[in-house]
Amino acid sequence: MKRHTTIRRRLMLLVGATTLLVLAAFFIPLAAMVATIAADDEVTRAAVEAETLVPVLVREEPEVLALSLESLSHGEPYRFSVFMPDGRTLGAPADRLPAVQLAQRGYSLTADVPGGREVLYSVVGRTEGPIVVRVFISNDTMYDGVARALITLAALGGLLVLLGVLVAFRLATELTRPIREMAEVSGRLARGDLDARAAGGGSVELMEVAAALNYLARRISTLITRERERIADLSHRLRTPLTALRLETELLEDPSERSRLNASVDTVESTVTDAIKTVRGTPDQPAQCDAAAILSERMDFWTVLAEDQHRPVTTEIPGRPIPVAVPAPDLRDAIDVLISNIFSHTPEGTAFAVTLTPEAVLTVTDNGPGFADPTIRRGRSGANSSGLGLDIVRRVTETSGGSLTLSTAPSGGAQIQAHLGTPT
Repeated sequence: MKRHTTIRRRLMLLVGATTLLVLAAFFIPLAAMVATIAADDEVTRAAVEAETLVPVLVREEPEVLALSLESLSHGEPYRFSVFMPDGRTLGAPADRLPAVQLAQRGYSLTADVPGGREVLYSVVGRTEGPIVVRVFISNDTMYDGVARALITLAALGGLLVLLGVLVAFRLATELTRPIREMAEVSGRLARGDLDARAAGGGSVELMEVAAALNYLARRISTLITRERERIADLSHRLRTPLTALRLETELLEDPSERSRLNASVDTVESTVTDAIKTVRGTPDQPAQCDAAAILSERMDFWTVLAEDQHRPVTTEIPGRPIPVAVPAPDLRDAIDVLISNIFSHTPEGTAFAVTLTPEAVLTVTDNGPGFADPTIRRGRSGANSSGLGLDIVRRVTETSGGSLTLSTAPSGGAQIQAHLGTPT
């Protein structure tokens, strides 16, 4: 699974990387400068030590010079050597490298040698020729303390990076808190909580986004409320023609016909009442029912109409309850839509079959012409209807956790399978 990086993490990485780059730009030259300063200090100190030998070198004999070098070497980190004009070397043994030969000509200089650096001091004043004082400084002595200084600088740099990351974390938290809040509000709005509002805060841009989100939430709430009231008013207006229809039904002389029509009017009236409660957000129906019982009830109604139109009907309903995660009125409406489509879109005498399996699969087939386009598109129909019926059935099945499938029956007619979800 792809892992997404948060804004806070990106800001922390950006600040940390920038701080590291800045520190690296300063640390590398600074480390070189510290090493150079340490080496120059040791060279200067060694040159001062060499200068202390000048009065002795000018006046004293070689034996006295050897004793002076021996006493000078005690407690010093350097090795002292004196190259006499006659070729003798007093003090620490050392080779006469080209730098020594140059110093014998009267030049004082420093030269890098294996393992360290040598300071050559030329002393003139003796009759036999110049004397060269050599002070050898090892690398360990010359760069002593540099490692500790670099470690201290690195620790300070790490502390600065940590401080920068902590500051970035604080700033990123303040920046992302309003964004997370708006994301939470958007999720609540998507779940139907139209009272969710963003508190705002943060930068001016984020406050503008929060204000726009709150305005959108208020606008959606207003539009939904208006639509609910319009639908409720429309549903309520249907009560007047239903009352008139009921009065007309009471005038029928046939008791069975009068009872059947009254039951139909009751069903329509119940559907209108449920529609009013639903659009006003006050449904009182449980979100589950017995599909076998509801289907048996509706087939008792439709079988009578099928007999009037000489339509053969085949019904298969399990003899035990089939619980589904659909409110009873919704399932009743879905069944009525599926069967009424057969009466509306097939000629009289066309046979149809209704089957409910124990797995809560409702199948309705007919021997009619079938579907011209087995695609459910709300508001569009190729049979001069509203195009809302099958979309209602689809929404009922999908709300329960199931699905709706349109296909061609073995007889060539239409076949609709509604896979109803079961209660959890």
